[in-house]
Amino acid sequence: MKRTLPALAGLILLWWVTSLLVHQPFLPSPWAVFIEMIRQFGNGLLGPHIAVSLFRVISALTAAFIPAFILGVSAGMHKKADNIISPIVYVLFPIPKVALLPIILLFLGLGNSSKIFLVALIVFFQFYLNIRDETHGISRKYFDSLYTLGGGRSDLLFHIIFPALLPRIFSSLRLTLGTAIAVLFLAETFATRKGIGWYIMDAWSRIAYNQMYAGIAALSLAGLVLFALLDLADKKACRWKNTSSTR
Repeated sequence: MKRTLPALAGLILLWWVTSLLVHQPFLPSPWAVFIEMIRQFGNGLLGPHIAVSLFRVISALTAAFIPAFILGVSAGMHKKADNIISPIVYVLFPIPKVALLPIILLFLGLGNSSKIFLVALIVFFQFYLNIRDETHGISRKYFDSLYTLGGGRSDLLFHIIFPALLPRIFSSLRLTLGTAIAVLFLAETFATRKGIGWYIMDAWSRIAYNQMYAGIAALSLAGLVLFALLDLADKKACRWKNTSSTR
């Protein structure tokens, strides 16, 4: 987080200089946007949209991770499972899932379910491939050692597989979080009046540029907070990785 602050300050400085050079209403100064963002939060107009979007993002990541973890570990450990699951994933992965949004809306309606499903559908494949590859790369000598000591399948999962996967899981979460936010923004511009995507596009359509940038800034800050929380969780959960990297 300490390294992020100078980068953030540099971007704000660049934004401010560019706004002075352009000197157009469609690019207000960072200070004007900050004041507008505080006003929108104070009026209760921006907070609910951010809350809805965060709920959708977190729900989608959770809904995608659970089946991806189960299938990824199964495919990484068992050749037969990999031969069944991975070809299906390879066929479905290149399909542009965003193009399926109208169909998803027809099946799941205009509420949260359709947005969550679309985001989960897209990030599922990233989760699955990372977990499968990392599981497949675990040395089988650790499995043999555990079985020799009398360990069972649950011990294998909780004492070898899951700890070995944790660093890759956090890396995948960082990547999929950015993807999830981008896809959700697109999904929230269709057939909804809730979410930060709708808020930003509504402000744009009304030529309320300060409000539009306030929504963009609020979404960026929310993403930054989520990334910071992931980094904190990574440091707490993967202490051995951080200890070895400092030696």
